[in-house]
Amino acid sequence: MTDETRIKIAKVYELVNRGVDGEKEAAKQALDRLMKKHNLSMSDMEAIKQKNYSFKYANNLDLWLVSQLAHYFLPDKKTNGYRRTTGSRELVLRLEYLDYVVISTAYEYFKRHMKTQYNEFVLPQIKRCRSTKTKNKRRAELQEVFFSRYIIASKLYIVGEVKQIDYSELSLKEKRDLEALKGVKGGDYKTQVTTGLYLEA
Repeated sequence: MTDETRIKIAKVYELVNRGVDGEKEAAKQALDRLMKKHNLSMSDMEAIKQKNYSFKYANNLDLWLVSQLAHYFLPDKKTNGYRRTTGSRELVLRLEYLDYVVISTAYEYFKRHMKTQYNEFVLPQIKRCRSTKTKNKRRAELQEVFFSRYIIASKLYIVGEVKQIDYSELSLKEKRDLEALKGVKGGDYKTQVTTGLYLEA
């Protein structure tokens, strides 16, 4: 079976499960025909409906962002994945087609928005350092603080996961870093309206 056929079957299967009204019934009939044509069982369908999708990342922030989006948008699903570093750096996740649509569109939006916030709030802090060594150290110190601020500001977390900071336990330097990043703005993202699924003739 070709990849093109697998993708077609996976899309029809998604319509059966997530379609509306007459669309769902038409998809069910189309799926029955495809399953008979390719001699597929329901256990085969479970294997077909998921596929490996790649998300390119440039740095730790991008990598953390993809992982957080998968955790936020698919809280009840286990997303198996691995990193691929040959050629370009990619995070590969095994997802259903519609879940891929949700994660990829959110990633494109938040990746761009997060970069603008990083450039505004973190880069000036790094540029104050004189040597490459101190710049790298400062970058490492601020990355996690910035990412936490950004995720919270963007409301990309599950209720109950965010803990209140006890400022009395922080060092003066940690307090200054939090203060420097307090203006970080989150993204205002509206989830994908269209699924990109259409029943083919």
